[in-house]
Amino acid sequence: MKKILERRYLSYARNGEHYHLFLSLLQCVTRATAEELKILAVWSVFSDTLEKENEAYLNSQKYENTVPLTEANKACDQRFSAFSMNVKAKAKSYVAEVAEAAGRIAAAMEPYKGAARKAHAENIAMVLDMTEKLQSDKYAADITTLGLAADLEDLRQSAIVFDAALSAKANERLARISAANMLEIRPVVEAAFSDVADLLTAIYLVATYVDQDAAKAAKVEAIIDKMNAEILRLIETLNRRGVGAKVETPSYGSHHAH
Repeated sequence: MKKILERRYLSYARNGEHYHLFLSLLQCVTRATAEELKILAVWSVFSDTLEKENEAYLNSQKYENTVPLTEANKACDQRFSAFSMNVKAKAKSYVAEVAEAAGRIAAAMEPYKGAARKAHAENIAMVLDMTEKLQSDKYAADITTLGLAADLEDLRQSAIVFDAALSAKANERLARISAANMLEIRPVVEAAFSDVADLLTAIYLVATYVDQDAAKAAKVEAIIDKMNAEILRLIETLNRRGVGAKVETPSYGSHHAH
């Protein structure tokens, strides 16, 4: 009897693995197919709950992927210092054109020289303001002459990362809420998928044994096979990581998800 593979191992899945599994399961049944099989209402609940998981997942990722504040601060300060020293060194160049360009850049940087000693927010604001000024048309030729365009952009990007880290630090409460939301939404999505899975199994059984509609049975069987393949892919990932129970390859007679 064709059924959808058991899902008891799902608690071992990371948030990203969980979300991407259920996204792939949703994609196994198009909206048009759900309408045709008369399971649109249940399919829509699954689709809607998965959208909520997507929002929670993206929010949690935003914070998980943020560079720690101290690391971001250090990276920005190091680049600011290196850039400043580069300009000073080039100001001593025996090539007049280079020395003159460095002199103009050094003068433009003068108001920002204490940036690294300022509080985080002011430090970031000063570096972003300085890099924007030095990337303007007024200084573009001098920066090119000095060969510092890439270093300047690297400095700017480090300030942007620093700013993101500062924002994340300020929003740690939101990060905790996002993590809690993810924990809360996962079982809701699993339950919504179970309803879809139960209906698909029932439709397959009726088509096969009651209506003896071979075409419909084959169509639903293909959907179930695709779903089992997606689930099996995650099981294999978990097994490679050494977590979760070993689960046999899905086949006729395998147990349905609860």
